[in-house]
Amino acid sequence: PGMATLYRELRAAHPDMPFVYLSTGSWNIAPNLGRFLRRHGYPSGPLLLTDWGPTNTGWFRSGQQHKRASLHRLAREFPHIQWLLVGDDGQHDPYIYSELAREHRDHVAGIAIRELNPVEKVLSQGALVGLDPHTQAATQVPHSIPAISGKDGHVLLKKYCALRQKFGE
Repeated sequence: PGMATLYRELRAAHPDMPFVYLSTGSWNIAPNLGRFLRRHGYPSGPLLLTDWGPTNTGWFRSGQQHKRASLHRLAREFPHIQWLLVGDDGQHDPYIYSELAREHRDHVAGIAIRELNPVEKVLSQGALVGLDPHTQAATQVPHSIPAISGKDGHVLLKKYCALRQKFGE
């Protein structure tokens, strides 16, 4: 809930902000995903999805590696853009985003993480698991990069607006 509103407000505040939808979903879902985004009023933008099926090294592709490689590619190919990374805590977004923030501070404007409820976590991960303390330590974001989290897009929008007001944006 509220994620489309958050994205529309981001577009209104930053009309030139590019939107890129990065997902571990496979390309065969692109038509359905595109319809979902349009139907719910998300800003338009390209989809960066993954290939489906076996590789030379295994039956499945690494969603983490897909996201990591795609983010590094965006930072490399668009060095003048500072990205606001929006994801959820269902799989590896907090870790991957904080890793990018530590390695490329000048390419990350901020991080926003939606906190999944217990049912969403089970659907996302296949089991209800806690956050490993080692993983938690690895998700530390440099202090110079704002990071917010919340249960839905409405909470994230409130926190984003508070940050903008705090920094006089």
